Amino acid sequence: MSDRFDIPAHEAEVVRVFLIDLPDDGQRQTFLDDSEGTWGPITALNPTSEGEPFTGMDRSYMDVVDPDDLDEVGLGGLLTEGYGIAEAEVAPLRARLGAIRDSVLIVSSKAFAGTAVAIEPRAPLRWVATLRQEAARGTMEQLHVESAVGQVTADEAAEPVKPALPMVLKLTLVLMAVAVLVAIVLGFSGAGE
Repeated sequence: MSDRFDIPAHEAEVVRVFLIDLPDDGQRQTFLDDSEGTWGPITALNPTSEGEPFTGMDRSYMDVVDPDDLDEVGLGGLLTEGYGIAEAEVAPLRARLGAIRDSVLIVSSKAFAGTAVAIEPRAPLRWVATLRQEAARGTMEQLHVESAVGQVTADEAAEPVKPALPMVLKLTLVLMAVAVLVAIVLGFSGAGE
């Protein structure tokens, strides 16, 4: 029996780690090859939405990591430093994570593109952990939600807003106008003598 994970719509700041249980390099390369338009990790996650296969997975939020490439940082260090998982959450898993020698698939919530999805991982994927990222810091990332996209028609287009003059510039112009008026008044009063 496989594990089933129900990911709610717009789930945020959750990372799931799966072992890719294929010790043979050739099998692993075939599994990770997507030359035929399907990528093994997505197929093995078996994602569905509303009972239908879900094809909207965003691969840019899915990473395949070989623990041998992490040097002394290790998988636990990658999760804390690279994915923002709290040390207190990773600490109880450090021994288990450190023992992993095969590649792992790390899937961020953003991979589900804000859609409610169920996944039932199949071989060669085996679930290792589900971890919460620490509260996100403010980013300047573009919003990818339909309601964040505005539309302006030609009828609604407004004239560009002219920048307001800074207060100092306005004050300077007023003082210059007053000085010119004073000079004119003094010029007329002195010309009559």
